[in-house]
Amino acid sequence: MNTRAFSLLLALSLTLAACNHVRQTTPLAYAGDGRTTVASLDAAIQKRGYRAICKEREYCKFQPNPEVWVHFKATADRVVMAVDLLDGKKMPADKQKALTDEATTLGQAIWAEASADAGQRERAAAERERVEEEAERREEERRAAEAKARGSESGGGIGGLLGTASDVLGGIKTTESGQSNTTATAQSSASAHCCINRAYYQCPSAAAVNKCAGESAACLTRCMMGGGSGCGERCMKEHPPDPSDCQRQPEKDGQCK
Repeated sequence: MNTRAFSLLLALSLTLAACNHVRQTTPLAYAGDGRTTVASLDAAIQKRGYRAICKEREYCKFQPNPEVWVHFKATADRVVMAVDLLDGKKMPADKQKALTDEATTLGQAIWAEASADAGQRERAAAERERVEEEAERREEERRAAEAKARGSESGGGIGGLLGTASDVLGGIKTTESGQSNTTATAQSSASAHCCINRAYYQCPSAAAVNKCAGESAACLTRCMMGGGSGCGERCMKEHPPDPSDCQRQPEKDGQCK
């Protein structure tokens, strides 16, 4: 017998055998993605000592005895159990029923265990995702708080600018006859300074101090008395600090507030 003839005979034999099979299907209820149950079905079948034949996220099947196969077919929205009786059409009706009932009861017990396990896994995965999202949200809040704190410490934002304004207005000093006061009129022996973001500048005159940060300070002070939304930003845009007439003295930065 040649290979072609043998293949045709084998195919015919399998077709005739399949025609003698009897199948009973049962839809199974599952609230989640049915495909996630395959791994749990595999474990539950093997736990009972049967050899499971499974394809990940598609199906599982096993043979509880030489005359019966139990199949579980899974899709995203449903799971179906099928009990196949090999040569079932040749069996007496009472044997068909007995084998089908026995296999169905076993399959439903396996399904109850597997679906509970799969549901628990899905809930655990959802909880892990929730915890990770919450941790990410808290980390973003922490970073934002740190950034805000750094901005405040470095004189950033309107709060920091107002602090600079106070420091500038209090930093205009003139000396006459060995006495100190806080007037904006500088004499020839005047000594004045301004601070911008904790950087100390020594200025030769009150005019230089005013140019350095005095105009910004005055504008920001007006904002404190009701300049409206965006007042601080307008101040810095229209009256930016300009220490070009002053001398940078980093060794005195500690004197800045």
